[in-house]
Amino acid sequence: MRGRRSRKVLRAAPAALTLLLVSACGAVTGTGAGGAGGADPGTTTVQQQPEFGKEPHQMLSATESKQVGWFVADAGGFALYRFDKDTAKPPKSNCDAECLKTWPPVLVSEHTMTSGVDPTLVGSVDRADGKKQVTLAGWPLYRYTGDKKAGDLVGQGKGGTWFAVTPEGKKAQADAGGGS
Repeated sequence: MRGRRSRKVLRAAPAALTLLLVSACGAVTGTGAGGAGGADPGTTTVQQQPEFGKEPHQMLSATESKQVGWFVADAGGFALYRFDKDTAKPPKSNCDAECLKTWPPVLVSEHTMTSGVDPTLVGSVDRADGKKQVTLAGWPLYRYTGDKKAGDLVGQGKGGTWFAVTPEGKKAQADAGGGS
C-alpha cells in the first residue's frame, strides 16, 4: 500500500477519557473530556494550515485523491505544488515578490521526512532571498494560500502553470485515475 499516512492513537489514563492523535510529524491534536490541556468535553483541536517557514521539520507524503490521483502533501495534509515557470535542471525558483504572497515556498527545515516519496529525489535550491527551498526531482515546492483544509487542491491548474506535484516530481493531472 502506497503513501497512506497513519495516525497513532495514544490513550491517557482511563479516568481522563482523553484521546491524543499524533500525526506522522509529531503534531498532537486531542479530543475528550477534560484532562489534556484543559480541553472542554467533546471539543476537538483542528489542525490549521501551518505558518509558512515555521515548521521544525517537513514531511513530504504521497497522498491520493479522486481529482488528480497521487500527489505530495505536507505534514498537515496540504497539497504541494510546482510552477511551470521554474526550472528543475538546474533547480531555480522564479516565484518572488507578489507571487510569494499566494504561493509561499516550502522552506528547508531541520529535518525532511518522506512517506511514499523517494528521499533521493528530495533536495533544495537557494532562493534569491537567501533562504533554502525544498525541491522534488529538482522542482521547487510551494503551498497555495487558497487551500483552506487538508486535501484541498484549489491551486491545481491555476493560471495554466501551477500543478500539484506527484511523488516523482511530475505534474499531477486531472482524471489521473486516482482513488479515494
